Amino acid sequence: GGSKGNAGDDNDDNDNVDEASPVSALQAQLPKLETLLKATKYYERMQTSSLQLAKLTAQPLHFQWTAISSLWYKESLHDLLATMEKIQSLLSVEENVSEDEGMANLQNYVFQLIGVPNLGEIESRISKLRQKVALLPRLAETLSSRIVTSDRHAVSENDWDVYLETLLVQDKKREALEAIAKIRGTPMSCGDGDAQSTSDDNHVPQIDDEHTIENHVGSLLPYTQRKKLERMAGLSRELGMHGEAEGCYRELLLAFPDQWTYWLGLLDACSALTDEEGWKRCWAFAEEAISTVEGGQKYALRGPYLVLLELASVKVQSLDNGNSATDAAMMTALRDEIFKYGNKFGPVASCCFADVRSYLGVLVTTSSPPGTNDPSKDVLHVLQWAKELWTANFQSNDSADVDVSPDEFRERRKKIRTFIFAVQVIYGIAAELHDSTAQLLQTYAPSESEMVTEWRTSLSFLPGVAPKDGGQKEVLPGDEIVLLTSQYLQFHANEAKLTPVQQQQSSYDSTSKGTITPRLLCAAGLLEEAMDHSPYNPHLKIASIGIYSQLHAAHRALTIYQDLGVKQIQLDSCSYLILPTLIRGGLYTSAIKLSTSILRLHGSTSKEVKDYATRALRNGLLFKAKEMATFQKERMRPSLQLLQSKGLVMDAAPLMILSDLGGDIMAARQQQQKGGGRSILPVRLGAEKGYCGNVDEDATRAEKIAIDAEGHFNAPSILHAVAQLSPASLDDFVSSDNRDMTVNSFEILHHNSHSTQGDTIIKSLRRGQMHGLLTRAIMVADVVIAPKKGKVPKSTDETVYRCHSLRHSLLRAKEFLQGVDMDGVDRVLWEACCQLCEAIIVVIHGSDGGDKSDDTLASREKAAASIIDSTTQLVQSARTSEGCSPSTGARICQLLPDRIVPLFVLLETVAGLFSRFGWGKRKRNTKAASGALADLALTFRDLLSDMLCAMSQYRSFGGGHNTVGVGLESLIETGAGLGVVEEDSIRRALKEIISSRELTEERVDPFLAQMRESLNTFEEP
Repeated sequence: GGSKGNAGDDNDDNDNVDEASPVSALQAQLPKLETLLKATKYYERMQTSSLQLAKLTAQPLHFQWTAISSLWYKESLHDLLATMEKIQSLLSVEENVSEDEGMANLQNYVFQLIGVPNLGEIESRISKLRQKVALLPRLAETLSSRIVTSDRHAVSENDWDVYLETLLVQDKKREALEAIAKIRGTPMSCGDGDAQSTSDDNHVPQIDDEHTIENHVGSLLPYTQRKKLERMAGLSRELGMHGEAEGCYRELLLAFPDQWTYWLGLLDACSALTDEEGWKRCWAFAEEAISTVEGGQKYALRGPYLVLLELASVKVQSLDNGNSATDAAMMTALRDEIFKYGNKFGPVASCCFADVRSYLGVLVTTSSPPGTNDPSKDVLHVLQWAKELWTANFQSNDSADVDVSPDEFRERRKKIRTFIFAVQVIYGIAAELHDSTAQLLQTYAPSESEMVTEWRTSLSFLPGVAPKDGGQKEVLPGDEIVLLTSQYLQFHANEAKLTPVQQQQSSYDSTSKGTITPRLLCAAGLLEEAMDHSPYNPHLKIASIGIYSQLHAAHRALTIYQDLGVKQIQLDSCSYLILPTLIRGGLYTSAIKLSTSILRLHGSTSKEVKDYATRALRNGLLFKAKEMATFQKERMRPSLQLLQSKGLVMDAAPLMILSDLGGDIMAARQQQQKGGGRSILPVRLGAEKGYCGNVDEDATRAEKIAIDAEGHFNAPSILHAVAQLSPASLDDFVSSDNRDMTVNSFEILHHNSHSTQGDTIIKSLRRGQMHGLLTRAIMVADVVIAPKKGKVPKSTDETVYRCHSLRHSLLRAKEFLQGVDMDGVDRVLWEACCQLCEAIIVVIHGSDGGDKSDDTLASREKAAASIIDSTTQLVQSARTSEGCSPSTGARICQLLPDRIVPLFVLLETVAGLFSRFGWGKRKRNTKAASGALADLALTFRDLLSDMLCAMSQYRSFGGGHNTVGVGLESLIETGAGLGVVEEDSIRRALKEIISSRELTEERVDPFLAQMRESLNTFEEP
């Protein structure tokens, strides 16, 4: 089974195809064709079974099953048709097939899949499918209309939805609109709980008890007046009936005046009629809502006020950047609306800045003179207004009386919210004006010491949280001040130009963000203190994770992430906050645990969706069933985090430490250190999983990986993800980015960098390419037959197949990486791994081309030695690159699983292969291949020594081990002098950084040392 674990390889007999060739284009369509053929058969059986059931029972639910399954069947057929037409066009070009053996083989495979004998039958099959596609929606409409027009039973919401869908699929939008108008909806409730509806109030289902629901076949839920109006408004807009759409939105807004989507719909409908007149009508209706509807509400409505801001913004964005008085008036109008909204909602709504943030950006970008980044007069007015707001609401000078009355408490809460909003406005504008950010902050924003003083003052008169004494899980009003202060500190820490003295006091990493500066230490210490007071605020924890990630304190970042309590689907949306940090910090086992949790989540979700979809169908919730299936198909199965987790598990598996799998890492470390001295972890490369350089052990694991790759939710399946991927189809790679970036909404001045979707895909597929090469190289080396009597061994079918698979994978890997950005050491080590794979192919199969009569053991040895000499030069160039300087500890932690371990495994695999051919380690002085490999091994050993030295210097803080040196004492003193936090808080943060980096040492250095020790055998006598 393992020898066939190379999906997609045996369909391509041409290893040198151009990425734009018909073979590549046809290959890209084959996986889609296979999937669509299976899906179409499934939907066909579903539609046929439902129709037979409906004839037997005459139940409305079963007729609706038939109708909806007919639509799903039609949708699948439509996709299948498009794919078959593309394939037909490729096969119809005669020279594509006649001149290319690979194309002819693919043609036969296509005929076998579709079940036709020749190309002409494909056209006949396509014609029949077109007829089905045209017939199925009409059948669905006929069946569904019988249900909604029947008087023998109540028509549910899902019944109507199915009927409307049958019309919309056929583009009968006007008929659908007329049908919706006839629906009798249930009453529509207003925001204050009163009923307001023009529907038939008696059209409410009679539900006596659970027995009524359990014995009813299908859904009982009737159509609501709200949904009726929503669908009428949407269809009216699509049909160009904007007046009718406007009326629907007005009716909806009278009942739900704070629903923002309705306001946007109203604005769109009004503007589509006549821009100016529609704009005025929308403005008038918003003011009417403020004056009439708001009076009956308990809280102020943000929707109508926000739409006035939106209308002013629309006007400004339509300007031509002229200098006319009209343009200036529009700018002023937008500015005034920002003032009004901020003055009204700044004291009462914590989301006020989120509401106006985009409009501040519009004002800044449109009012600035063309070609400059200077603030305009209107922007300066907003900044001055914000400064006056925070100054007027600064409470640090007020008397701090703990026993405040409820009224005074509410007033203080309003003041602190206004203070926060004003500072957020200043930060938001300053961040937009990149050239003037520092100057604007100095002029208009409070200093970091003033911010911290305000936060501490808030702690004295606002209730605290006692998590261990039954306190509520809530955030404190002043937490936002801490987040703003940390942003201020990070901005200045990354913008400041360090003096030579400061450079001596700081420990550098691969980027300026890795520098330990006084401001970053203060930010970490401040956030630690804030989390003590408000332990349930997720934004404080996310901000802390970002700070410690910059400082490469991976374990502390992991501890905080675990305190967030991320579970279930949040693993897919929030794990991006910590996964890269774990790799950069050498916590590979923790990365495996988290990635494995993501794999398990997706595996269980796939099973659960089937159960939930079945229940939904039984209960008549037909669109919910489709929604769940679509969610699984389009969001979960192609999840970006799932892809990344597969690559990380494969990469980090050899570096897994069993003692880290359970319990807290730091607690276990402290327990080991109780007897004195430092803890020594029992580590071994590939102790449980992954490749380790042991030929026999690696061969067994390679076979298992090839088998496990068949399961989509297994980590090895990433090998198949890249096996069928060509450079031409890279842009079409399907992935769903489910990461929730909104959790970072508090970031204004400083934004932590996260990999883009494209970068994550490239890195993950690159990992898949590497492990594809490793697996194939190990498998082919395992079945090679040793030469006898100095003759080239005969190739078996299995050897030829595996060599072909390795060569094909190597070609794809090279094509895939063309044009991909990689740093120097990463690229040369990647090329070194590829060259070792080439050496394996040359030794086992000989060189491609040329006269096979010259294929001898001596020629193969000479070719292999030449390749390995080139590889040695690559490894030597990696030693001299910046990737191994003392400032790149985090980069070395990334290279260890990505490049170092694979290179070591391939080197040991080549060594085992050479030994079979009589070129063992001890013959380095007599055999050219053995000598070349020994030179490579010793050069690689020197590279590992350089990395160990770099890691040692990376962890050096200017003093002895586990101590704070003189340089850091000066750093602590400088940080304390900023007036943000006390010296103890800075020491606390610094202690976390030192402990985390020591954990990195214990989980990285032993593996480097083990590999270096193993390479020493290449110079033993």
